Amino acid sequence: MNAFTNWIDKNPSPFASFVAAIIAASVALIVLALTHYFTRKRERTQFLTGKLEELYLSLNQVAENNARFFKLIALCLSGNQAARQQLDATDEMELFGHRLAKRMIMLIRLYFPRLSPIHQKLFVAQQRLNDLIFQHHSETPPALDTVVDASGRVGHFLRLMEQEIIRNRDHLLDDCHCFRRYKTTTKAEIETEIPPPDGPIMNLPNNGIESDE
Repeated sequence: MNAFTNWIDKNPSPFASFVAAIIAASVALIVLALTHYFTRKRERTQFLTGKLEELYLSLNQVAENNARFFKLIALCLSGNQAARQQLDATDEMELFGHRLAKRMIMLIRLYFPRLSPIHQKLFVAQQRLNDLIFQHHSETPPALDTVVDASGRVGHFLRLMEQEIIRNRDHLLDDCHCFRRYKTTTKAEIETEIPPPDGPIMNLPNNGIESDE
């Protein structure tokens, strides 16, 4: 140690150059590491943005299907034969939302697992509505108020999931540069009064669907 100290005393200029080189190399490595980190982070955010947009569009499609099929089922329950024929002719994968459900499950499991709790509630609500749609083809069709409640629940959880996506966008896209708590859907929001499905329920006898009778 003394020999090294003596060498520094005798060679201050080379030592200063040596220290400067170490500092410059360290700074260069830090800058390189940070550049690599932020580049990867930006690329991941861009990648996740596309996946989140796909999930959001799937939510919109589920909402459209929920409103459309509810109106058809309501008309069927009122005896509208044209609506019944249209419902019977609908592809089961579309009617029960299987394609959309599989796509949403894939996106959430692979990229957005934090959305899983609220999606599970939406999934259960959709399954309940699907059971009623299936029951419609049986000898004991469901009561209209039961279908209204089931369709309203699907719409309710769709809105809550959309809300959770919007207020946690930075978390879901891995675009947070400072600590920010993920805001899950609260129990109060889940248990709030369920609104009826979108659109008129039975205001018009045919709701734009002509009967063959």
